[in-house]
Amino acid sequence: MILLRSSKAVEKINLDDIFSEEDDLGLLDVIPLKVKAPAGNILASQFEEVVHFYEINGRLPNIDAQTFDEKRLARRLKAFKANLEQCKALSEYDPYSLLQSDLVAQVNMPDELINVQSKPIEPELDKAELVTSLDDIFDDDDDLLEFDAPDLFIIRHVPVEKKEQPDEIAKRQPCTDFYRYSPIFALVQEELKSGSASLERFRHELKINVGDTFILNGVMGYVHSAGERLDSYSSYNARLHLIFANGTEMNMLFQSLTHGLVRDEQGSKIIREGTPLIPDDTPIPTGLVYVLATKSTDSALAEYKSNLYKVGFTDGTVEERIKYADKDKTFLEAPVRVVMTTECYNIDAHKLETLIHGFLGHRRLNITLRGNLGQTYNPKEWFHVPLNTIVEVIKYILDGTISLYRMDNTTGRVVKKKLNNII
Repeated sequence: MILLRSSKAVEKINLDDIFSEEDDLGLLDVIPLKVKAPAGNILASQFEEVVHFYEINGRLPNIDAQTFDEKRLARRLKAFKANLEQCKALSEYDPYSLLQSDLVAQVNMPDELINVQSKPIEPELDKAELVTSLDDIFDDDDDLLEFDAPDLFIIRHVPVEKKEQPDEIAKRQPCTDFYRYSPIFALVQEELKSGSASLERFRHELKINVGDTFILNGVMGYVHSAGERLDSYSSYNARLHLIFANGTEMNMLFQSLTHGLVRDEQGSKIIREGTPLIPDDTPIPTGLVYVLATKSTDSALAEYKSNLYKVGFTDGTVEERIKYADKDKTFLEAPVRVVMTTECYNIDAHKLETLIHGFLGHRRLNITLRGNLGQTYNPKEWFHVPLNTIVEVIKYILDGTISLYRMDNTTGRVVKKKLNNII
């Protein structure tokens, strides 16, 4: 027989005993769950934004607030409180009784009493909730867009004529007769080095005249000439012909030049003594255009040799240019004979050479030759034409009448173009 040890009986504890004890840890302090707006209930979702603002700030949104969002919520709450049906529908989402006011005291009235009320209160619509177009936005701007006149769009202190497009846009381009002006820039450079000329930061008071030199964007410029004064401007303005030391030229308005010099932090006028600078009209030699015939014995050239000539350009002597002709593919790696030379003055001799090549292009020698070391090459400056054709082309280019002529690609001769009769 087994004897069990007796122990003191334990009293049973029920739920009432548990909840009646002190809750030192606050375990039973449970915040009731909020009623959430069901998905798709736009009205309830909009009211929840008002409730959320109250929870964060501890006050209702103010219609006179500084921020647009708070003003929007204040207008929204006002519209809700003015609408009895909306107050009823939103009452379950209003844990802080935000909708309670004198205007909605009827919410709890019996329906039969509500029906005998005097004229129902017209709900005030919240325009912020009904924005569907730009007109809605401008109609609900809280007077932010109210002003007397659109001064921003009224142009003042600008002469009407300045609004028109200029008749010419200034663009730099290569100066074809730069040789006439290069001595001017060389002279001014020497004067700056010697101290007889100096740079002065440009101001409008200095002015710019024909014959003056200046520094604009780091490049020296020279005012060659000025056109007639333009009457459409209130102050003096004319189109200037400017030459720059980098070999370019442009036509720029006087005011554009002076304003540009003022804006340029290094913009300067060159102050010099003596007479204004004038281009020298003395003819200046600019190079030689030469015509050569080959002494090559290459059999590949046999059928062409009677009328085969090279046209080239040099700014030195022809003798120096052809010194190593027998080793240069440009000269067909053979000795050559000088047929004629033309010394050029005041023109771009290299451009003259290019024009001659262009006119004779269809008669260019088009064969492949083998060099002395076995490599192949194609001559570029040799043409299969009569010598008289080359002479005529040079003559017509120099006198400016080349546009009246064309090349007969069959005979290799220059012929006059047929002009269509104008009825």
